[in-house]
Amino acid sequence: MAADNPINSAEKLIEGILEGKVPRQVRLFAARGLLPVSREDLFRLQLVLSADPDPELAATAVESLAEVSSQVLIDWIRSQAIEPLELDLLARVRGEQEIWIAIAQHRGLGDETLRMLALHGDETVQDIIITNQARVLNCLEVLEDLKTNPQVSQVVLRRVREFEEEFIEKVAADLTQEFESDGEDSRISIQGALNSLRAIGAHIPKEAELPVPQDGDHGIEDKILDANRSALGKLLNLTVKEKILVAMRGTREERSILINSRNRLVMRAVLASPKLNDGEVERFAGSKSVSEEVVRVIAGNNKWLRHYPVLLAVVQNPKAPVQKALRLMSNLSFRDLHRLSMDRNVNPIIRRQAKTRVEKMRR
Repeated sequence: MAADNPINSAEKLIEGILEGKVPRQVRLFAARGLLPVSREDLFRLQLVLSADPDPELAATAVESLAEVSSQVLIDWIRSQAIEPLELDLLARVRGEQEIWIAIAQHRGLGDETLRMLALHGDETVQDIIITNQARVLNCLEVLEDLKTNPQVSQVVLRRVREFEEEFIEKVAADLTQEFESDGEDSRISIQGALNSLRAIGAHIPKEAELPVPQDGDHGIEDKILDANRSALGKLLNLTVKEKILVAMRGTREERSILINSRNRLVMRAVLASPKLNDGEVERFAGSKSVSEEVVRVIAGNNKWLRHYPVLLAVVQNPKAPVQKALRLMSNLSFRDLHRLSMDRNVNPIIRRQAKTRVEKMRR
């Protein structure tokens, strides 16, 4: 029987390591770079071993990789078909920004790693991520990660906002068709591989320092609990893209939950839904639990403001833009102005202005 070639040997070793079946001595030789395989395959083995449950082996693999020059690793990244798990581990083991730049540009980058780079990368890494709009469309969560990055530049923040606006305004009309044709298989994920490592007791390098961002939408969690509807709990486990689709096509009850999402795209998708009616807009405009962004969007829509109850709800909401609310007051009836002048729940500026208008109307 012919011996396995080096590539197949490396593949089987990596598979065996992930399954916890490779003897320690073999893993140690690989960590030290002493196996008779190509340099590139050694990199791959050492990256997987950097998460080995044996601390000595993991440290040895990390030390070996630390001795490799940045340029050699960058050239390898750009010329090899590297697995998403290996890219993730390389980003954790070698934190130089020039290496992160090469990783961010790799087509095989996993969603989890992309989000980690967005949350921790410098301005150049951020720019690479936001510039690749096709990639962002496949992982919309990365927009929030960029905004959360403490190093985020104003240029990147502006481009994130522009992307969000264009997404809602120009893509919403074709959203259903686009999302249905873009199946979950198109998402590049390393979650399964990471779970395999954890299952054998592995410790992901720098997991505490470079955690994969976790999705938590406490706004809709609270609303689902308040509604006491377990059926709506499925909304919590949806991706941002799936929540947007539900916001556009779902039921009134689902929209009433998703309008409280912390994700701006999800909230804007609710307001862009062709199923949204004036009654819902009125409730959103008068809600104290929705974000200021929701009230601002409603206050900026003249079509909705032609519906008097919506206009009144905006003026009454303390989250409404003050200057806009003051301009809208001229359309209110005497009765509603009088009620506003005594309502301590509205913005004090609105209450004083309403009182002034009422006094003038009585003269």
